[in-house]
Amino acid sequence: MTTSQAFEVEVQALARRIAEGGRREQARVYRMSWWTDRMLEWAMRHPEFKTQLFRFVDVFPACRDDEDVLRHLEEYFEDTSIDVPKALDLGIDVAEHVPFGAHISASVARRNVLRMARQFIAGASPSAALPKLARLWRHGEASTVDLLGEKTVITAEAERYAARVEELLDVFVTGSSSWPERPHLESDPWGRLSRANVSVKPTALSPLFGPLTARDGMDEALARLRPIVARARAEGATIHLDTEYDEAKDLTFELLRALGAEFPDGPQLGCVVQAYRLDSYTDLRDLVAWSRDSLRVPLQVRLVKGAYWDQETIVARSEGWPSPVFEHKAETDANFERCSRYLVDHAGDVRPAIASHNVRSLAYAIAYAGAHGLDERGIELQLLHGMAEPVHAALIDMSRRVRVYAPVGELVPGMAYLVRRLLENTSNESFVRHRFAEGRTLDELVAPPGVDDDSLPDAIPEAPPRSPTDPAAPSPFTNEPRAELRRPGPRERMRAAVDRAASALGFEAPVLIDGREVATGDQLVSVDPGRIDTVVCRSGRAGPAEADRAVDAALAAWPTWRDVTWRDRAAVLFRAAAHMRGRRADLAALEVFEAGKPIPEADADVCEAIDFWEYYGREALRMSAGGEVYEAPGEANSYRYEPRGVGVVISPWNFPLAIPTGMVTAALVTGNAVLLKPAEQTPGVALRLVQILHEAGVPPGALAFVPGVGEEVGAHLVAHPQVSFVAFTGSKAVGLEIVREAAVHREGQHHVKRVIAEMGGKNAVIVDSDADLDVAVPAITSSAFSYAGQKCSA
Repeated sequence: MTTSQAFEVEVQALARRIAEGGRREQARVYRMSWWTDRMLEWAMRHPEFKTQLFRFVDVFPACRDDEDVLRHLEEYFEDTSIDVPKALDLGIDVAEHVPFGAHISASVARRNVLRMARQFIAGASPSAALPKLARLWRHGEASTVDLLGEKTVITAEAERYAARVEELLDVFVTGSSSWPERPHLESDPWGRLSRANVSVKPTALSPLFGPLTARDGMDEALARLRPIVARARAEGATIHLDTEYDEAKDLTFELLRALGAEFPDGPQLGCVVQAYRLDSYTDLRDLVAWSRDSLRVPLQVRLVKGAYWDQETIVARSEGWPSPVFEHKAETDANFERCSRYLVDHAGDVRPAIASHNVRSLAYAIAYAGAHGLDERGIELQLLHGMAEPVHAALIDMSRRVRVYAPVGELVPGMAYLVRRLLENTSNESFVRHRFAEGRTLDELVAPPGVDDDSLPDAIPEAPPRSPTDPAAPSPFTNEPRAELRRPGPRERMRAAVDRAASALGFEAPVLIDGREVATGDQLVSVDPGRIDTVVCRSGRAGPAEADRAVDAALAAWPTWRDVTWRDRAAVLFRAAAHMRGRRADLAALEVFEAGKPIPEADADVCEAIDFWEYYGREALRMSAGGEVYEAPGEANSYRYEPRGVGVVISPWNFPLAIPTGMVTAALVTGNAVLLKPAEQTPGVALRLVQILHEAGVPPGALAFVPGVGEEVGAHLVAHPQVSFVAFTGSKAVGLEIVREAAVHREGQHHVKRVIAEMGGKNAVIVDSDADLDVAVPAITSSAFSYAGQKCSA
C-alpha cells in the first residue's frame, strides 16, 4: 500500500488538475440544457421541491395528454411551499392567465422533461444513439452502451430484451467500423480493445434470475446470451455484465463464470464490482483469481461506487437484515481506493476500469498506477453520459483512455434510470453536487477519506441470533426478520432442513388430551399437495366422545392456569418464541411439504408465529395492570381483565402455524384453557405448535390437540355448553354457521358464548393510470402467485 506523504501530495495535485482542467468547458454539471442545470441546482437547495420534481419526472411518461400533464403539475407542485423562480417556472400559473394556457403549460413541461432525459440517454434506439456515440469517439471518448430496462417479469419480455441487445450489437459493430482510428482508445498493454462495447443487465434476461430460482434463471439467461456472446466473439466486441442490486450480484458473477467456461478464448468479457458493498473486496479478489486461471482474454473489471444505495439500505432496514452496503460515504471512498490498488496490482490478470466522477477517486487510481509503473493505457476511466462534463474534458485533455456509459432506450423504461441519476447528482453525499452545485473548496473535496483499511469489512454479516425475552424487562417489540434467503448461508440451512423433513415424513400426530395420547378408531392422512402420493402425517380423528373428554380435562385444568400470574403466563410465550426460533427452519420445511408453501412463504409463516408470541406476551404484561377507571370521592375502584374459561380454536390450512398460534396464544396468555382443532390438511404442523407450548410451560390439561373432521368434532365443540368462546378462521359459509350455532343457549350453559370469526375474502388492488408499472406488476404478481393465491391477503 502506498501511503507516503509524497504520494498523497501527488494524488491531491492530480485531483486539482482534473477538477480545474475542464474549465474550457462551462463549469456546469450538465452540458446540454441551461434550464436543466438551473432546475437541478434549485432542487439541490430545496429538498421539498426536489422530491416533487423527481416524482413528477418519474410519473411523466404515464401522462396521456396535455390535460393529464397539467393535472399532475398541479397535484405535485401547487402545495409546494418553495417558490420556483420565474425563469424555471414549469408553467403552473400560466394556465390561469393565458388563453390555452393549459396546453402551453403542458408543452413546456413536456419539452423540459424530454430535454432532461436526452442529457442522460444517448438515444431512443441504437440507430438514433449512433451519431452521438460517433461524436463521443471523435471527441476522444469510447463508450459502453446499456439498453434501458431492468428486471423482467415475463418470458416474452426477456426475449424482447435479448433481441434488442442483438440489434444493439449489430448497429454498434457496423456503425463503429467507419469511425476514425483512435489508437489510445483501441489498445492497452494486453492487446486490442473493442469499439463496440455493450453492457447487459442479467435480470432482464430471465424473470427467474434470482437466488431461489437460480438454476432455471441461469439456464434461461445463458440460453439468451450464448448467441450474443458468440456474435461478439466473431466481431471482436465486448460484452459487459452489470451487477445491479444485491439479489442479482452473486448470480451475475456465476453467470459470468459460466460464460467464461464456454468462451475462454473471448470475446472480451466484463463485469462490475460495487465498492459500496461490504463484500466487494472479497468479490474482487475472487474475480481476479478466476480471470487469471480461467480466461485467455483478461476480464475487464469496472469498479464503481454503486447506484442502489438507497434501495439496499431501505430493503435491509425494512426486513431487519444487516445492510450489504457501507453506511458512510467515507467508508465507500476508502474501499474504492483499496479496490483500485488491488486492480492496479493485478493489472494483466484483469483489465482495470475505474468508474467515478469523484476527482479524488480518479486521481488516486491514476497516481497509484503511475507509482507502480503501469502504462497510462493500463487503466480505463469510465464516466456517465451527461454528467460532470468538465471532468470528461479534463481527462481527455490529459490523453487518458475514457469510456462513457451511455444508456439507450425509450423514455418510459428510461425514467427509472433518469430518476436514479438525478437522485445521485443531487444527494447530500454526491461529489457532483459538492463540486459543481455547492462550489465546495477543492481542499475539502480532495482530502483522503480518513478511514483505515483495517476497519473495512470483507463480508456481509448475518443477523445475530436474538436473545430470549426477559418478562421482567422486555425490550420494545420488533418483528422477527425473515430468513435472508438471498444469502448462501440461510439458503443452505433451509435446504438442509427440507432434506431432514423429507426423511421424517409419515409421522404420527395423535389426539392429545391432558397431555396423554388418545387412540381413535380412524385416522386423518395429510399429504404433500405437490405430490399427493406422499404421506406427510397420520393424525388421530377425534369425534364427539374425544371432544367431551377434552372439554372436561380443560375445565379441570383451567382454574390452576387462570391463577398463574400474568407475568408467568407471558414468560411461557417468550420461552415458546425461543423454542420456535431454535427449530425455525425445520418448521418451515414441514410447511413446505404439508401445506405446499414455497420456502419464503413457509419461513414468513413461522416468523409471524414468533411475532404473535412476542407481541401477545408484551400485551399481557400491559394488560396485567388493568384499565383506567373513574373514581368518585370515597370510592376505590379497579378494572381487571379475567379469562372466560374454555375456548375452542378452529384454524385453517393456508397459514397452518401463524394463524393457530395467534388464536391459541391470545387465549392462553389471558388465562383461558384451549382446545385446538386444526385443519384436516395440516395436523402435523399444528402438533408441533402444541408440543412447543407444552415444552414452554403450558399445563397439559390447559391445551388439548383434537384433530378431526370439522363437521364431526368441530361442530360438536361449537355447540358444547361448557365452551365459553370460539375463535375461527376460514370460509364465510362455515364462519356464519358457527355464529348461528354459538348463539343458541343450551341446557347447562351459564354464559353467552362469544365468537371471533375471520372469514374468507380477497383484496382488490387499484392501479392508477400513472402508477409505476415496474413496481405494481411484480407486486401484484407476487401477491397473487407466490402461494398460488392461497392467502387471505392475495
